[in-house]
Amino acid sequence: MPKYTYDKIKERLNKMIDLGNEPEITLFIYGKVYMIIGYEGRCSFQRCGFHDGSGEFYYNTLDELYNSVTVDNILLSRDWNDISNFERDSYEWYCDEDIWGSEET
Repeated sequence: MPKYTYDKIKERLNKMIDLGNEPEITLFIYGKVYMIIGYEGRCSFQRCGFHDGSGEFYYNTLDELYNSVTVDNILLSRDWNDISNFERDSYEWYCDEDIWGSEET
């Protein structure tokens, strides 16, 4: 079971974007590492890795990404419960606790 719900990740990414940042959330699923990057007006998804990484695939919204089959046949709406871990990017060191809240859900 993942540490965060989709709604919590969406809320947190949107708060970071509202602060003028481009937040990155790393997620681990099916033995591979992926990254969601939030931008003003869009987001991207990619598999991480020096030799086997994928390009960034862009979506108009996080909801569009969540409901789209993307790299490696990942469909977040189907596969969310198989996420084994999340990592926040370096923005977390200056994030207000109100943005990230507790480590639960």
